[in-house]
Amino acid sequence: MGGKLYGVGVGPGDPELLTLKARRVLDAVPVLAVPVSQRGEESLALGVVRGFVRRDQEVLSLFMPMSRDRTYLVKCWEAAARELLGKLRQGRDVAFLTLGDASLYSTYSYLMEIIQRLDPSVPIETVPGITSFSAAAARLNLPLAKGDEALAVIPALEDPEILEELIPLFPNLVLMKVARRYDEIVRILARAGVAKTSVLATRCGHQGESFSWDLEAGIGQRHDYLSLIIVKGRGQQI
Repeated sequence: MGGKLYGVGVGPGDPELLTLKARRVLDAVPVLAVPVSQRGEESLALGVVRGFVRRDQEVLSLFMPMSRDRTYLVKCWEAAARELLGKLRQGRDVAFLTLGDASLYSTYSYLMEIIQRLDPSVPIETVPGITSFSAAAARLNLPLAKGDEALAVIPALEDPEILEELIPLFPNLVLMKVARRYDEIVRILARAGVAKTSVLATRCGHQGESFSWDLEAGIGQRHDYLSLIIVKGRGQQI
């Protein structure tokens, strides 16, 4: 009988935000699979749970690069999925660890789809985790949305100008992975009059965590990959 695959969201970085179910799965499985963007590097997701890993558990590092070459990415995802299948076909349960929530902008989603295609008989269970923006809002005592307000979660923007259309539509926005286009994004927020009601969260839950309400002061600076901006519409206070 084959093993079961778990996709486990380990939260934003603080081990205390790991869910009870995630901890139970981690304690039970013989294999922990973790994504690494460079070969030989320490996985951020593994770092969150490092204090809970047993000596008898195997840690399988899967190469999941950050690249804009879709063909190359798919090739790497396929290779990682086949590595996972090798463990599962040995009858060993595997937990794939991912930062935040396993269903939101996670490489786990691609692996799950490939494994379902390669071997539909593999049992799969996804364990949700706390997102980075939920944790950031909690750290700031900042409601993400109230009443019947809408909330939009936007990934890394190839064309930040799209924000000019979104800002009037949504009183609350979460902009993920803003580092690469930070300057353009902040200038658009300033033109729209919402830069002063927005906050930058960097490495929430990790060492070096920081928050800034002065987004324009960060223009021209280098920003960490684990950076997001929570935008509150005009007239709102933070």
